[in-house]
Amino acid sequence: MAKNSQRAKLVLKARENLLTKDVKNDYYLTVKSQRTLTLADLAKEVAATHGHQNESEAEMLAREILELGAWYLSNGFGITTPLGYHHATVSGTLLDSELNAAPDRTKLKFGVSYAMSDLMRKCLDEAELDLEIDKAKTGPQLFSVVSAQDAQHPDAATRGDSVPVAAGEACILKGRNLKVGGPAEANAGVTLTRQDKQDVTPVFIPAARLFPNTPTQVGFVMPAGAEEGSVWQVKLCTQLGSNGAQLLKEPRTVTMDDNFVVGQPAEDVPGGGGSGSGGGLDENPLG
Repeated sequence: MAKNSQRAKLVLKARENLLTKDVKNDYYLTVKSQRTLTLADLAKEVAATHGHQNESEAEMLAREILELGAWYLSNGFGITTPLGYHHATVSGTLLDSELNAAPDRTKLKFGVSYAMSDLMRKCLDEAELDLEIDKAKTGPQLFSVVSAQDAQHPDAATRGDSVPVAAGEACILKGRNLKVGGPAEANAGVTLTRQDKQDVTPVFIPAARLFPNTPTQVGFVMPAGAEEGSVWQVKLCTQLGSNGAQLLKEPRTVTMDDNFVVGQPAEDVPGGGGSGSGGGLDENPLG
């Protein structure tokens, strides 16, 4: 198994659970996200581990393998990798009168279900844990990015009707103390930065183009050119205080801990009211 010689370290953040009204000292845990690695990053490290200089060849071979796996998944095959087991899924309903023609794709939602492998579980079990306590803040707290549809219908995920964030569509940043405002020179607004691809110009959305713009929800339109499956970081800058009215001396800039993916429902965040992710397999079929 190709791996780094250093022991893995998984940093966890303990955050105050704002949903429980009767308990004042409970916390929920989230994983502190590090930067997003590309296939080229992994290929470079593998090449260096094996004493080879040609990381581009390693990347090319790995990419061809993964692209072939995607093709087989779209044919209904299951794929087993060191990361886990993957298989294609579909949800949606059709009337009996529609069964004699080609299925209407607009009524169907396709995805890929994932179950961890024994290796993935072992890596997580062996990782060193580091805990950071994230006390309640007076500034903005960014919880999740969801589609506008899911923001209006937060129970959609439990029904299996969650609508992912999509290019060119409205989406909502959920959190606390979010309201964006301040002088023009304060650069108040939302900045979207792609994480899985280099040399992509960040997208800045000024406060005037944010709707809604409240302490708990800030809405914006996802760039029309955002690719399906692309990974994005969201950053919010505001010069308004926690009450959404008082003007602070200096603007505050906060980056959301977790990235979000175009085409994928947001994960449920305790205290943040996330939309909930699509269900996967609970059991590990590789054992």
